[in-house]
This record gives sequence, structure tokens and C-alpha cells, in this order.
Amino acid sequence: MSHPGPKRPFFDSIPAQTLIALSFNIISLFAGGLISIFAPRFQEATWILALFPPILTIRGGIGGIFSGNLATMLHLGLIRPKIRDNTPVYMQLISAIFVITLVDTLAMGLFAFVLNMVLGQTTLAQLPVFLVVPPVACFMAMALSIPITSVIANITFKKGLDPDILVYPILASVNDIMVTAAFVVTIYLVLSGGVFTYLLVGIFILIIGLTAMIYWRNRSVRFFHQTIEEGTTVVIVSSLFGSINGLLLSTMSGALLEYPGLVVLYPALTNALGNIGAIIGSTKTTSLALGYVENFKDEVKSAVAQISQVESVAFLMHVVFGAVAYLITIPTLPGASLSLLVGLALVSNLSTFIFIALIALGAAHIAFRRGLNPDNVVIPVITSLSDTLATLSLLPSVSILKILGII
Repeated sequence: MSHPGPKRPFFDSIPAQTLIALSFNIISLFAGGLISIFAPRFQEATWILALFPPILTIRGGIGGIFSGNLATMLHLGLIRPKIRDNTPVYMQLISAIFVITLVDTLAMGLFAFVLNMVLGQTTLAQLPVFLVVPPVACFMAMALSIPITSVIANITFKKGLDPDILVYPILASVNDIMVTAAFVVTIYLVLSGGVFTYLLVGIFILIIGLTAMIYWRNRSVRFFHQTIEEGTTVVIVSSLFGSINGLLLSTMSGALLEYPGLVVLYPALTNALGNIGAIIGSTKTTSLALGYVENFKDEVKSAVAQISQVESVAFLMHVVFGAVAYLITIPTLPGASLSLLVGLALVSNLSTFIFIALIALGAAHIAFRRGLNPDNVVIPVITSLSDTLATLSLLPSVSILKILGII
């Protein structure tokens, strides 16, 4: 009888690494718990819900550019798996990320304001809130997430794991908590007024000054400019989708109050769907860069098994998301329903995952064929569209559960 050969280590498999990656989405549930603190203020301060989804979208898009480039550059040897004494391109990437963050959060705030004002959800007096809050919240989060992402990428790479599968999902989940915590702080500053308003404005001015200095120092670096040009364009477009998500969520404030726990579950749904797409898209950008696939047909064929493996893990994890959201909600809101939250998580996942997988494959292929850096395009596109798909799936999922008699 022939020897079957050495067993493949469990953590080398796509399902195992997907499980690790999506497990971090549980952190996103605590982000939802943080924002639910302001549930009583949702209907009077509609800007809170109007800004929350686009801020999460911006977080995902910009974080995706950083983590996607980081993973690919580690594979290609352009950067070293260390933080100190790294290659110049590593610092150029970080510099570009900060510039993109300022430009895109300002654009997103303006988009969100115009959209909500046209539809009567806000007033001209709230324009400063829409312009100042997103940059401050996102800069606070990015300043922490960049070193954390670098450490995660370096550890996974040194351990022989795949940064394309692990880095962005872990980053996205950690970022959800950090950007939500930063958003909560800025909300308190806005609602408190007085001297806190001056503090908020002071931080905003400091951010503008530091970003201008970063841009001036790197103004002649080609990679820096390419990352900004491609990343800014894509994330600005994605911020428009994020603003639409915010408008949709703010108009759902009644339903969010009627079904306790939906706000807690929301970041995990958007994050998990984005992570499913990011795992598929990021691995394909690396495959394209290394020449493993040459056309879209081969790309789809090679991805079928991977999509099935990723979704099988994601399905089970959505049961966990619903259960944990219930446990977080029930101590303060006894009306929360376990069947609603688990059922909503599953229906949302089943109705959206195939769309985001196809979007990921198509975006990677088109970006690569057009000579763009897929890492500057694919994850921001995936993040923005996944957030929109997850948001649009909320109320239809509730309706489906009602028809099935689950709620």
C-alpha cells in the first residue's frame, strides 16, 4: 500500500485561513454595539446614520488599497516583512494612504451632505459636521491601523500563510472598531459643543497641515502619485455609494428601532461580504501579477473551487454573527430576537455572496488588462459595492423572514 504522503497543514488551506479571517468579523459586532449607543438620537441627529456607512466604506476602500499593495509587494519582494528599515516604497505607500484619506473623506462628506440635503434629511447648518467629522474619525483610525496591518502582514508572510487571504479581513475588522470608536468620539465632541467644537476644528486643521507636508515631500515620486491618482479616483466613486448607503440607513431608522440588534449586526454584514470579495479579488490580483492566469475564462474556472470553499465557511460564520449580535443586544434591549438576527445574517449572505464574487473577479481582470494597479482598484470597488449590497439586503431579508414565518 502506497504512503499517502505528508498531510497538508490545516492552516495552509483556503477554508482554514478564511475561517481565521472571517472570525475577526466578530469584532465588527462590537463596532455596531458602540454606534447603537446613539440609537435614541438617530431620528433627531440623522447625520449620525448618514455618515456611519460611508465612513465604514472609506475605511474599507483605503484600508484595502494599503493591505492589497502590502500583500502583493511582499509576494513580489518589493518590501521586506518588517516595519523598521524597510524599503522606500513602503514609506511611499503609507504617505499616499494619508493623502488619499484626506481627499476622499472630504469628498465623501460633501457627497453625503448634498445627497441628504436634496432629499431633506439635513440642513445647511450641518455642512461643517459633514466635512470635519469624516477626516478626523478616519485619520485617528488609520494612524493606528497602518502599523497594526503591517505587523499582521509581516507575521502571516513569515509564517508561510497567505497575506491575500488574511490581511485585509483582519484589518477590516480591527478598523471597524477603531473607526467606529473614533466616530463615537467625534460624535460626542459635536453633540457636546462649546470648547469641544474648537478642539475638533483644531484637529481638522492639524490634519490638513500634516497632509500638505507629506504631499510636498513626496511630490516627485512616481509610485506615490500613481497610488494617489488611482486610489483617490476609485475611493471617491466608492464614497458616493457609501453616501447612498448612509441615506438608505438613515431612512431605515424606524426599522432599526423596531428590530433591536440590526444596528449591531450591520457592520459585520457589510464587513463579511467585503471580506469574501476581498479574499477572492486579492488572491486573483496576485495571480495576475505572477502570471498564473492569462484570461478571464481561466480566472473564473480557477476561482470556482475557491469561491465554494470561502462561502461554506462564510455561511457558518454568519450563524455566529447573528448569535453574537443577539448576546450583545439582549442585556440592554430585551426585545431582541435570536431567530431574526441569525436568519437575517444568513439570508443576507446567501442573497449577496455570488454577486460580490463575480464583481471581485471582473474588477481584478479589467484593472489588470487596462494597465492599472489592481491593488488600487479591486478592494475599494469590492468594499463600496459590498456595503451597498449588504445595506440593500436588510429590509428584503426581513420581509423574507416574515414570509417564512420565522419572525
